[in-house]
Amino acid sequence: MDLPYRAWQQALEDEFFSPAQADRPTLFYVDDNVERGLRERHRIGVPLAECVGSLLNRGTDRPYAPMDTYRWRMWKEDKAAIPAFLPLLAASVLAATKMVNDGNHRASAYHVRFSELLTGREDLLGSDEFEVVSRMWQALADWQHRQGTTRGACTIPAAADLPRNQSRIGFPLSQALLNGGDRQALPELFAKLRSHNSRAWPLGGETLLATLEQWGWDSRFSAGFRRAKKVPDFRPHIARLLGNLAVSWDSSAAKATRGSGRNELLVKFEAGRLSWLARVPDAEVRHASHSGGVVLERLGDTAYCSVDGLGVPDARSLTCWLDVGFGEMGLTRAPTPVLALGRDDVLDTWVSASTFVPGEEYIVLAAPDVQSDVRRLLDRAAFPGCSREGARLHWVPNGWALHTGVVFDDAVTLRQALGEIQGVIASLRPAQELELRLVGGLRLAPALERQLYLVGGEPAVVVPDGASELLLVNGEERPELRGARARGGPVPLTGLGLHASVHTVSLGASTIRFTTAEGLQVPAAVEHRCGFEVSGFKASAYPAVHGRGSTLSGADCAAHRASAVPEVLLSRRGAEALLFAASDGRLWHIASPGPPGWLAERLPHASAPYLFEVELHSVGGWLLERRTGRWRGRATDPGTPDPASSPNAGAWAEAVLAARNCTTDPRWAAYVRAAEETAR
Repeated sequence: MDLPYRAWQQALEDEFFSPAQADRPTLFYVDDNVERGLRERHRIGVPLAECVGSLLNRGTDRPYAPMDTYRWRMWKEDKAAIPAFLPLLAASVLAATKMVNDGNHRASAYHVRFSELLTGREDLLGSDEFEVVSRMWQALADWQHRQGTTRGACTIPAAADLPRNQSRIGFPLSQALLNGGDRQALPELFAKLRSHNSRAWPLGGETLLATLEQWGWDSRFSAGFRRAKKVPDFRPHIARLLGNLAVSWDSSAAKATRGSGRNELLVKFEAGRLSWLARVPDAEVRHASHSGGVVLERLGDTAYCSVDGLGVPDARSLTCWLDVGFGEMGLTRAPTPVLALGRDDVLDTWVSASTFVPGEEYIVLAAPDVQSDVRRLLDRAAFPGCSREGARLHWVPNGWALHTGVVFDDAVTLRQALGEIQGVIASLRPAQELELRLVGGLRLAPALERQLYLVGGEPAVVVPDGASELLLVNGEERPELRGARARGGPVPLTGLGLHASVHTVSLGASTIRFTTAEGLQVPAAVEHRCGFEVSGFKASAYPAVHGRGSTLSGADCAAHRASAVPEVLLSRRGAEALLFAASDGRLWHIASPGPPGWLAERLPHASAPYLFEVELHSVGGWLLERRTGRWRGRATDPGTPDPASSPNAGAWAEAVLAARNCTTDPRWAAYVRAAEETAR
């Protein structure tokens, strides 16, 4: 893939999906102004449309194949990284912002605009070829959901939420409805509405949109927004986006961005009392104190901390925005008049939940303003459980209603019921299911093989929302699964009489495999093994297959460790990327080490050293460091590069070319030439 495309990928990652965007609703909005600003800030010489258009397979039925192939190649190198097709998706949003009636085409003629943008012609890219792009949008949504909100809260709709006539183009359209100016006009509206509806805030998206129209605030928003809200197919998307932004608003007048922090305040119910709990994923935080008397203490090896000094959760604190700062770390909790408590497997107690999960049991507490909505939801979609007057139990907030034993068995009915109810209760909607996947089951040796299950302990399969294709097990439809699928929850595969073998579960073009066995097999002795040949004190750079006893591998090499003193380089913490490109074609990604365990135990608040050591044992090359988007290189016995024999030569060459301007040292030019030859 050419360098401009990779540069655009990096720029879009930094702008929309970096860790700095944590907990903010991500609107992947790109118009001409945004595109120009990105190009200038990141010093990209090729415009986005020109970059993407130059890579198309024009005149074929797979015009986007180069981007799709590159995406899968990058996925194999790092399965957790953001999908490498952002430039193509950004171009699809850019085309959506150009949908106007120009006298020749209607405002709904999306594919004409997309084809014009990327090819200069109206007829080269059509709806049939666009299906692969819509799948990329769903893959991006799936990746973002799997990150929680650490890379931004996802606003890409599920396929089931799109009208039939927009089953493909609805994804980019959803990101083009609210531009940056529109989003910055919202805080004033939110502030006015919250002052009038403080106990019921945040309001539902439809209520917000209707109020905006009633107050005549339309004139403060873009012409594209005003046009879109008049189109029946666009209106639900706008309402959903307004609702997401209202939930994430931090009460400031400057922006409508921040949502619940990664370090989040939760409510715990245990031993007949409510108390505060903090979710702090940073394992290095063991103890923290606040000047106001709030103290955090890590609960064992979990991601939770106990919270002392904040009082007991009551009717007032549950409906107020809470924000407690501990230096650079903060704890936040958005106000809500509905508290859903679910069973936490780690703590084995009741903890506040952000969404309802079908099949799980909940305790639901509701403030007076929303009790009618909660009753409607329970009557419509759940077993209401035991409802009693809150005043009879000392731990229930004053005036709040209590519902226990609440279980939602039918996910379809639950989503429909939540969709009919306006207000904050709708924010408890179950998370979207975007991919075919396996859950549960009795695994055999999960550390060795994640998809090996005991016969009779088969997993359940999660079906994506809105999927209408037949669910096939080993190529056959199983009628006994229809009822479970209709309820919308995971479909159990137990009881189907599956024998010990490899099995497939298919839904349309998606297929997943798993294996069942009666037990674990004892591996037979092998005649050959793979290892690194050792000669004297030097091991070969690459492994090979040898006869038994002819080589040393793993811990056996400890006795043959080289006596030479290693080369030590000092590196400063905080680099965006730190690589070592060896002269023989090997490539290492170097991570900053944490403080030793004994130091963290004795001095838990001690900061990590400013510099750390990088040891190089009998290897030469270049240490490549990227900071503020620029690469710098340092040589250590670089020698003559010879990457041809390396099985990872492609990744080595790509890294070297990405950092080709890191230094003016003439020795580095030899590495760049070798990388160019390898990449051909």
